[in-house]
Amino acid sequence: MFRKIDRRQFLTGSTAIAAAGLFPTPYLMAQTNFFEPTRVRTTHAPYVSAGPYFIAQAKGYFKKVGLDVTSTSFIDQAQAMPGLAAGEFDITGATISAGLFNLMAKGTPVRLIMEGGRESPGMGSNAILVSNETYAAGFTNLAGYKFAKGRNFGVSTRGAVAQYLHYTGLERAGLTPDDVSWQWGLDTRNSLALMPAERVHVINIPLPGAYAAQKRGVGKVVTWSDEIVPNFVLACRAASQKFLAERYSAVVRFIMAILHANAEFNAAAQNGNPEVLKIIAEGTGLEPEVIDECRPRWTQMTPDGLPNIQSIMTQQMFWKDKTDLLARTVPEDGLFDLGAVREAKKRLEDKNPFI
Repeated sequence: MFRKIDRRQFLTGSTAIAAAGLFPTPYLMAQTNFFEPTRVRTTHAPYVSAGPYFIAQAKGYFKKVGLDVTSTSFIDQAQAMPGLAAGEFDITGATISAGLFNLMAKGTPVRLIMEGGRESPGMGSNAILVSNETYAAGFTNLAGYKFAKGRNFGVSTRGAVAQYLHYTGLERAGLTPDDVSWQWGLDTRNSLALMPAERVHVINIPLPGAYAAQKRGVGKVVTWSDEIVPNFVLACRAASQKFLAERYSAVVRFIMAILHANAEFNAAAQNGNPEVLKIIAEGTGLEPEVIDECRPRWTQMTPDGLPNIQSIMTQQMFWKDKTDLLARTVPEDGLFDLGAVREAKKRLEDKNPFI
């Protein structure tokens, strides 16, 4: 005869282990010792868009839910992905790029777990800066890409945001990538140095660098990322599948802290909250006044953390169909694991530990 057990007994002790075949591992882990102290190794970029991480760390949100979070700074978050795959990090930022899709197409055991910023209308943080002579020739707005024929485009990395924006802008103007010249491997500093001599005519440059270059008379801002491709996703956060399986509750808690900080970040983009400006200034090494000047064009953080999947899948097909940088695509279920962000959202709605 079977001994009758109640629900509490069923979900504890050895019977919980036996139930592992009936329930997903995250479900079982979520029921037991959810706030267990856990170390999380993550990464960030020293930009305004890392504001939610800076806020969560500065205000103690991670510690409030039992997390000891340490972070490594990368100028380009794409550089962090190999470390995530190798087990050096648990959660990282992941710039949406051809490189990311290639990495995941190889079967690398990582998944995108939440969105890390999108270029919403009026909040696009990437500017298109053109030389003064190019501006005078008619490239004064998005439609001005039609005047780009024969011009030199300075781009630091193939397969990244700048190439995606420029290709799309050219296509909208009826031109092709072959109608312009590409100066690959030029970082922003080198492109800006060549622009006054009209050796580089068009670049993509994020804030606050775009405003600073325009003030110095190097060139003029003519359009923005959110005008070229409205609501496209710049980045997500990614986690190793091993960490997701073994420390699921830590992933949920990490996302809870970021989601709460997202709301403060978005609000500060509109109201200029001095406390948030100071936190972001300290994280980026910029002056609060510089951070303030970029408002409201801070990259928008989605309140629920759920990614714009259509944007990400569209970007993947762009790299596959319109360049030679991606040989094979990854299906949606091979890119995303959104269980933790959905649970984090629900827990915050039920009882927000940060307020």
